[in-house]
Amino acid sequence: MKKKYITSRAAIIVLLCLVLVSCKKDMGNYSYKDINDAKISGIESLYTTLRGEKLSISPQLAFTQDQSADTSKYTYQWLSLDPKSSPTVSRVIATTRNLNWTVDLASTDKKYTIYYTVKEKSTGVIWKKVFNLLVNTNISDGWVILNETDNSNARLDYLNYSAAANSFQYYQDILLAFSTLRLKGKPQMVQFYQRRDVFSGKSGRSVLVGTDQNTFVINTEDNTFSSYTDIINTISNYFPPPYYAKSVRCQGGNLSYMYDNLGQLFFENPTSSIGYASAVNKLITGEAVNISPMYAEGYMQSNNYALLYDVTRKRFMEHKNFNTSVSVPVAPIATPSAPSLFDPGNIGMDLIYMASTPAVTAQTYALFKNNTGKLFLARMRCNSDSFVPLAFDEITAAAPMTGASQFAIDPQQGYLLYATGSKIYRYNVFDKSNAMVADYGSRKISLIKYQKMVYDPLKTRYAEYATKLIVCTYEEGNPSSSGKMDLYNVPNLNGDLSLYNSFSGMGKIIDVTYRE
Repeated sequence: MKKKYITSRAAIIVLLCLVLVSCKKDMGNYSYKDINDAKISGIESLYTTLRGEKLSISPQLAFTQDQSADTSKYTYQWLSLDPKSSPTVSRVIATTRNLNWTVDLASTDKKYTIYYTVKEKSTGVIWKKVFNLLVNTNISDGWVILNETDNSNARLDYLNYSAAANSFQYYQDILLAFSTLRLKGKPQMVQFYQRRDVFSGKSGRSVLVGTDQNTFVINTEDNTFSSYTDIINTISNYFPPPYYAKSVRCQGGNLSYMYDNLGQLFFENPTSSIGYASAVNKLITGEAVNISPMYAEGYMQSNNYALLYDVTRKRFMEHKNFNTSVSVPVAPIATPSAPSLFDPGNIGMDLIYMASTPAVTAQTYALFKNNTGKLFLARMRCNSDSFVPLAFDEITAAAPMTGASQFAIDPQQGYLLYATGSKIYRYNVFDKSNAMVADYGSRKISLIKYQKMVYDPLKTRYAEYATKLIVCTYEEGNPSSSGKMDLYNVPNLNGDLSLYNSFSGMGKIIDVTYRE
């Protein structure tokens, strides 16, 4: 046994000696060459920018074997990693040596990770630099302005309020800088309100904007315009395209109504899990009611309410609460001391204009024309509990009003203001006076309105805006950039209008709302 052990150990020693000799002989058979290396500098560890602003970075590259830094020998890539996505979503934002990029990443309170890589084409060697990017937004509250350009397409502009400067910053085509959404078609409407999606439960301060092709719900809760969906995705029924809203009215809170291009009226009450489901402009028997596109929402009422007009039978109809149909309002029984002013179920005239107002104890106005061309103004107080007629007056000095294209009700004094041609008139419903208050000469009037605040109406600044008469005008030969929005103070006692603020550079303004 001892002899066998010694023999085995000797064999191992001999083998090791042979390996060492072999390695010694092989040491001179290889030649070594330094590879190209690079140092990347000139990139900070953190950049903070605004969405829509340009970010420019010019890295310094120092190569150990390429003093000329011939850019044709290398490829470049800037790659972003989304901090909120799971799994991680990456995106190539540029493939150039230097970065000159208009930031279009969504604003977020978390930092994006950005990788800058340089690759040598001949060897495949890669160098990289990692840094962080924080994308903010200066979008806060402001005027959302829907324009029609010279090619009849829609454009959404924005007047963003800056608290520091107590002024507004103008963004022309806000969607181009802050969203991937592109509007197609002729503009129809824009409306802001605090909306909660019935299906997802997601809530947010939303801007609804529509053309004659689509209507989009844009959730701007994160102060961007990047989260949006077609309104057809929020409706339980399917309607073939083109499908869009002609108007959306918010009562306040989450309550709203939508009138679509098919002549249907829907209501939404997310608190009760009711979305835009089935049209309500029908009788309890299921018979459809042909309603006017003009309707009056129950502004700031706690239950769903809308006053409608049956254009076939020429009568008022109302929608209440959670009903899936409409009915004729029931007025109080007439008495000798309180005679009937009008029968809501038998008006017998054509409706010209209808809207609700917070003025004079929250009334609703309805303007009618009879078959001889005379105009009559009905005023009523109505809600889900009652319908009380207050007045039914013939407008005797109505000559300018017969050709009016736009109407608005002053929320403080209850004046009926209207546009005829290039002139603005004021009708006082109490003393029956009718006076011209503004003349725009050759400029065309595209819109007059008062903004109803629906999210935070008691905030001092918003409450002040709500009292201003909005007059939008443009030059007919230059609709894309001649648009102007004037805000007026409208005093009591038939006083003269005074200019409160003015904004220019927009297109032909079709509709305006305020993102609170």
